[in-house]
Amino acid sequence: MTKYLEYGFQGKTAIVTGAGTGIGEACAIELAKGGAKVALFGRRLGPIEDVKKKCLEFSDDVIALSVDVRDKEAVTKAVAKVHDTFTKVDILVNNAGVDISAGPGELTFDALFDKAEPEEYLDFFRIHALGHYLMNLAVIPGMQKNKFGRIVNVSSVLGYTATVCTPAYTASKAAAICQTRAFAQKYGRDNITVNSVAPGMVNTPMKASSTPEEFAFVAGLTPLGRVPEPIEIARAILFFAQENLFVTGQTLVVDGGSN
Repeated sequence: MTKYLEYGFQGKTAIVTGAGTGIGEACAIELAKGGAKVALFGRRLGPIEDVKKKCLEFSDDVIALSVDVRDKEAVTKAVAKVHDTFTKVDILVNNAGVDISAGPGELTFDALFDKAEPEEYLDFFRIHALGHYLMNLAVIPGMQKNKFGRIVNVSSVLGYTATVCTPAYTASKAAAICQTRAFAQKYGRDNITVNSVAPGMVNTPMKASSTPEEFAFVAGLTPLGRVPEPIEIARAILFFAQENLFVTGQTLVVDGGSN
């Protein structure tokens, strides 16, 4: 049975970046359940091919493409491939991201605060800000032509709070939030909405090295008393991806009430 009928995903084409695991995987599968044609973007082909198999249980129209969102040429070619395959792009979920390389017991990241080398620092921006920018520019002309588009950027609550963390991570996530509003202002007249979801800690493979004590620490700071699963963030993203939506330029914090 098709899900999310009221969201209007049936027959729409969606691109999900960072689709190989975690939040991206959950988004892709739920969009497929909603009847969307889904293009999975990820740097490593193996994981997105695995997700493709899961999506094919719900949709006959799924492709997986190895794409580095930092690379303009790669992004342009991949989006062109989606247009060639499905004729259009209606929904873009900018989910590709990198996490802080923290070891067990470094939850507050004090030890990492001032340790990033310039290239490492800039790479957070290349993925979290430039990646969104390149993807947006690649899909928006087609959305303008069709007078419809839904873009959802995955940021982080740390883009708001700037707690003791690595400055590169928090600043790049803040940039993604600010850029969201700029694109929303620019393209709203084309019926293109651009919104952002800002999760806190999520139980994804990126957190595989986190200890039970770290999860318990975050859960203890959260009014809802736990760390969410990827599907719970995906549902917030799907809200912003729906067809009938009079919301743009907004960021929804999805952290269980911690901030």
